[in-house]
Amino acid sequence: MVEGTYGILSLLPIAVVVISAIITKKVIEPLILGTVVGAVLLYGFSFFQNWVGDLLATMSDPDVVWTMVIPALFGILIAMFGNSNSGTAFRELAIKYVKSKENSLFATYIFGIIIFMDEYMNALLIGGTMRNLTDKFKVPREVLAYVTNATGTPVSVLIPFSSWAVFLMGLYGSSELLKTDGFTTYVSSIPFMIYPIVSLIIVLLFIYNKVPMTQYVKEATKRAEKGNLFPEGSDDAHDMDDESKETDASAKKPRLINFILPIIALVAGTIIFDMDLIIGVIIAIATCFILYRVNGTMTYSELFDTSVKGIQDMVELIVLIVAIFLLVRVNENLGTIEYVIHSVEPIITPLLLPGITLLVVAFLGFTTGNYWGTMGIVLPIILPLAQLSDVNTSLVLGAMVSGGVFGSQVCFFGDAVTLTSASTQVNNMQQIKVSLPYALAGLIISFFIFLGLGLIV
Repeated sequence: MVEGTYGILSLLPIAVVVISAIITKKVIEPLILGTVVGAVLLYGFSFFQNWVGDLLATMSDPDVVWTMVIPALFGILIAMFGNSNSGTAFRELAIKYVKSKENSLFATYIFGIIIFMDEYMNALLIGGTMRNLTDKFKVPREVLAYVTNATGTPVSVLIPFSSWAVFLMGLYGSSELLKTDGFTTYVSSIPFMIYPIVSLIIVLLFIYNKVPMTQYVKEATKRAEKGNLFPEGSDDAHDMDDESKETDASAKKPRLINFILPIIALVAGTIIFDMDLIIGVIIAIATCFILYRVNGTMTYSELFDTSVKGIQDMVELIVLIVAIFLLVRVNENLGTIEYVIHSVEPIITPLLLPGITLLVVAFLGFTTGNYWGTMGIVLPIILPLAQLSDVNTSLVLGAMVSGGVFGSQVCFFGDAVTLTSASTQVNNMQQIKVSLPYALAGLIISFFIFLGLGLIV
C-alpha cells in the first residue's frame, strides 16, 4: 500500500458511483452514495458526523462557492434571454443562413470556438442559446450536448487566454523545474495538445456524418425525426417549458440587440477583469436590466421575477455540484490519485512517458472529476521523469493537458458534463452515451500519436 493512501480501497467510492449510476441511470444519488462509502472507509463507525462535517466544509470552500454561483448567475442570464424573446431574434437571424441539421450543429461548433474563455461559460451559454435553433432541425438534445461539450474544454486549452490557460500558466510558473515563464511554457506545449485537436476534428466529422454513427446515435436521430427531441427518461416538461416561454414572450418584439449586447458585455467584462467570469456575468445581467428597461422589453417587476426564476431553474444543478466536490474531497482524503500514480510509475519508460501520462491523467480525470487537482499532483512527478529520461518537456505537458481535457469531457459527474447537460436539458448519462465512444476513439488515436512523437521529438 502506498503510504498516505488507502491502497486499492481508495478506488471503491468511484466504483460504487460508476456502477450505481449505470444501474439507476441517475447521477446525484450515486454521487452521494459514493461519498458515504468513502466516509465509512475514512472514519469507520463515526462516519456520519464526519460526513456532515465534510459536507459543510465543502460548501464553504471558496472554489465550490464560486462554482455554485456561476450557474446561478447564468441561470438569470439565460432566463433573461428567454423572457425577453431575444433568443427568437437570434434564431431568426441564424435560420437565414442555417438551412440544415448539419449546419445548425456547425453553427454550434463555431459558436463554441468563439466562446473560448471558459468551459463553464461555453457549456451554459452555447447549449441554452443554440437548442432552439437545433430543435427546428430535429437534432436530438443529447447530440447537441455532445457537440457543445466537445467544443468547450478543447478550445479553452488551445487558446492561451482562457481560464484553463491561466490556471496552467500559474502551475507552470510555480515549478522550479521549468526554466521558462508560465506563458512561454504553456504556448510551447500547445502543438502537443493532441487530444483536444483530435477531438475537435472528430466532432466536426461527426457533424457531417463522416464518422460511423453509434447505434445509440442512430436511434436518437430516428426518435428526433419523429418529433421527440428528448431521450427516454427526460423530463418532457422541458419541451413544454420552452414552448410556454416562447408563448409568454410572443407579445415582446424580438430584438437582436437584446441578445448581442449582453453577450458582448459578458465577454468583454470577463477579459477586462482578468478572466473573472463572475464579474463578466454580473455585467451582462446589469446590461440586460438597463437595456430591457430602456427599450421597454421588460418591466422592473418582470426583470426581478425572471431573475428569481433563473436561479430556481439551477437549484438541482447546484446540489449536483456540491455532491461532485464532496466526492472530490473524499477521493483526496483517500489518496486515490497518489495511489494510481505510484501504481503505474514502475512501468513508465522514456518512450512510453507521454502516452502513459495521457492515460493516467485521463483515467484520474474520468474517475475523480478533479482535472486541475490531478494535473497539479501529476506535474511534479512527470517533470523529473521527463528531464531524467531526456524526453521533450513540452510533449509531456501536452500529454498531461490532453488527459485532463479527456477527463473533463467524459466524467459523467464532472462539472463540464453537468453544466452542458443542464443547458441542453438532458441528464448526464444520456450525454455520455453519445460522447464516450467518440472520446475513447480520440483517446486511442492520441495515445498512438504520442507514442510516435516519443520516438521523434
